[in-house]
Amino acid sequence: MTEAHKNDYRVGNDSFWSRAWVAPLALAGVGGLLAAVTAGPDRLGYAYLFALFATATFMLGALFLVLIQFLTASYWGVSSRRIVEVVMSGAPVVALLALPFIGGVALGKINIYDEWQSAAAHGDSESGTDSESEEHGMSELGASLAHAQDDGDAHEGDAHEGDAHGTEHSQTPQEAALHHRVVAEKTGYLNTKGWAARGIGYLILWSLIALAYFGWSRRQDTDRDPKHTLRMQSLAAPSLILFALSLTFASFDWLMSLEAAWFSTIFGVIIFAGSAVSILALTILIGMSLRNRGLVGDAINTEHFHDLSRLMFGFICFWTYVQFSQWMLIWYAGIPEEATWFHKRWEGGWMAVSYLLIAGHFLAPFFLLISRVQKRNLRWLQVMCVWVIVMHVVDIYWFIMPQAGPFQLQLADIGALLFVGGVFFAYVFWQLGRVPLLPVGDPRLQRSLNLHQIY
Repeated sequence: MTEAHKNDYRVGNDSFWSRAWVAPLALAGVGGLLAAVTAGPDRLGYAYLFALFATATFMLGALFLVLIQFLTASYWGVSSRRIVEVVMSGAPVVALLALPFIGGVALGKINIYDEWQSAAAHGDSESGTDSESEEHGMSELGASLAHAQDDGDAHEGDAHEGDAHGTEHSQTPQEAALHHRVVAEKTGYLNTKGWAARGIGYLILWSLIALAYFGWSRRQDTDRDPKHTLRMQSLAAPSLILFALSLTFASFDWLMSLEAAWFSTIFGVIIFAGSAVSILALTILIGMSLRNRGLVGDAINTEHFHDLSRLMFGFICFWTYVQFSQWMLIWYAGIPEEATWFHKRWEGGWMAVSYLLIAGHFLAPFFLLISRVQKRNLRWLQVMCVWVIVMHVVDIYWFIMPQAGPFQLQLADIGALLFVGGVFFAYVFWQLGRVPLLPVGDPRLQRSLNLHQIY
């Protein structure tokens, strides 16, 4: 019997993992101070949303991975599932970190959504157009945008400074009229009370599912009763449906509504794909550290890392597919209110970030992880997982920060990420030090321990 078996796969007195939570907690303190000192009131809202959502995607990806493993009754990932369960169990921590943001928006202290909040509170009083001018605006909108695009460089120097959301003042009256009408028609959904209530609902739902599954799995460690597995399998399908809907609408509410008139039905799928990529990369990194320190014996080995990396590779390709599909369909349709979202990510220095995502989030991982040999080279895989996580964080930054203006990485952005991410991962690392590192009571664990790849 190995030392890992004798210790019931626990961290024990390992010099690193028994105190691993201290480092992220210290970084959280430094990051919070940095953000508070360097951020202006407008920038802090964007920075905190970026940090909050980037951190939440790890938890959401973990929640998905646990549910899908129980839905499919798979055994290959059982030995690495406890890592994912611990990350998933951080849902209440994400909820606590999100409450100041939701409260700040609801109380008017955070003004990053002020366009639709103003429209919902006061009606479409700024449009100043009658129905005839709106109809004319709709018919002439395409030609106006084409003209604006052709002459964009000429007008750039004459344009007024944009507002906090980067609104372009070179819009024609027809474009502005249609923009205001679109925003006004969304106020039945996009209003402060509804937004805040839905946000709290998402957080409660994620926390309930995460804590229920984590609690049942932990109880199974003790009583070895297979009924817990059967219960989790039976609830996996409805839980996944609720998860998919809540993640999609949270993406709409928290990210898409930054550009109030813009919409994309595939947006939630893109966020989901990035979440899946991030948690798979994180699981590989933590699993490698535990294995290298002898804390899990050979229970998580090259065969398991190979499966995790193949799934990560697949979701990288899926992320690329849905990202490209969104861009291609918007480009092909040529609807101005849809195209403006991409314009903001192609101007003001954001073009370089867009190219970085194309090369770093798809091309580099695709060619550097496509081979079976590359996936089974654990040192190389470790480097690629770090790279993939960095690119995922850049991806979330790219979703949010263009709404704040031209590209300018600020200390407040880094500080907010260190604070939110530090608090969350301090909890995750602390929890890893308290529980068995494998779901020792799962009836399928033995099959997972004997996993062997033949291809």
